Amino acid sequence: MNPAMSSWVALRRRTEFRPGRSILVLGATGNAGRMAVQIARHLGADGIVAAGRDPKRLVLLTDLGATDVVSLAGDPAQSADKLAEAAAHVDVVIDYTWGAPTERAIPALLSRRTDRSAPLDWIQIGSMAGPDITLPSSVLRAANLRIMGSGQGSVTAAGIIAELPSLMTELSKGTLTVAALPRPLAQVEDAWTAPTEPGQRVVLTVTA
Repeated sequence: MNPAMSSWVALRRRTEFRPGRSILVLGATGNAGRMAVQIARHLGADGIVAAGRDPKRLVLLTDLGATDVVSLAGDPAQSADKLAEAAAHVDVVIDYTWGAPTERAIPALLSRRTDRSAPLDWIQIGSMAGPDITLPSSVLRAANLRIMGSGQGSVTAAGIIAELPSLMTELSKGTLTVAALPRPLAQVEDAWTAPTEPGQRVVLTVTA
């Protein structure tokens, strides 16, 4: 629930995401990012660009709905250029990275947009790459960029709670999937450090 809630609430409460729109998931190789790709597909996204650093996890995202994948590993400037080429005309960005990747990505994407007056909703959710960015003021004047956050405060508690039943329904139907690897709670120490296959998520179980 928790990884899925981040993008589910963002796309349903922070922006008017409609079928046919396109999206970039920045930081897509984490558990929340993988869910965001699936949720965007479920909500009718026409194009889904998934960007992340883990190459083994990145290639799995096409099976989950990504129409394009971009590696953020390697030379930062080259990564930003590839990202701009793939995602210059998306309508929404779900950002789990912030920090340096976002600082490079925003100017790169906006400079490639054919119509800079077209709205781009940049929804900040996580900060895996750092808590801060530096953004030139000219970037905000030169394009219709709308930066916002999604979480408790930007969405009311009542609004978040209202989204839980519909999300639970999709999870129970199997619309959104996780490659769960169950481990007994008694083995938590081993489970904490045990290697997993790309895309797997360890789930601790308790028996009565």
